[in-house]
Amino acid sequence: MLTEDYIMRMISQALAVIMTALGLKRSRKLTEALQTFDQALEILLGLNANLANQLDDSALLDKLTFQGKLDIDRLLVLADIYREQAEIYALQGQPQSSRFAAQRSLHFYLESVLGSEENPNLELIQKIEALRRTLEVAALPAETRLALMDYMDRLPGYLRE
Repeated sequence: MLTEDYIMRMISQALAVIMTALGLKRSRKLTEALQTFDQALEILLGLNANLANQLDDSALLDKLTFQGKLDIDRLLVLADIYREQAEIYALQGQPQSSRFAAQRSLHFYLESVLGSEENPNLELIQKIEALRRTLEVAALPAETRLALMDYMDRLPGYLRE
């Protein structure tokens, strides 16, 4: 059983690695940044990053679910990692890898909003909107399109509160 302290330590370790990766990205050491983001993925999921990237989104969501409850905090960090990877792949001229990471990031952001008891903050809404504008909605996997439709239905309520 994963205790809350253990999960918080895991998230803290992953965030420290992400900060290193962001520094590498700013220094234009893009390959090293991707490797460091993979390390953060491995900390969060307890899986090899290559294996994690071969799993479908549902399998990763299951990996972040314990006793029927989705770990929103880890999911948000995971979505951030994939968003950063998408940007790096785009800078490297790797559109397929960039699209894969961006789609996964969008799906995980959407699932975090839909699975949370709290309304999303403005920063999260902006991340979702930025990804939504860059991705072709018709080309998204069906589960992501469904989550996006559910999110869009709820969005006016989020913005009122």
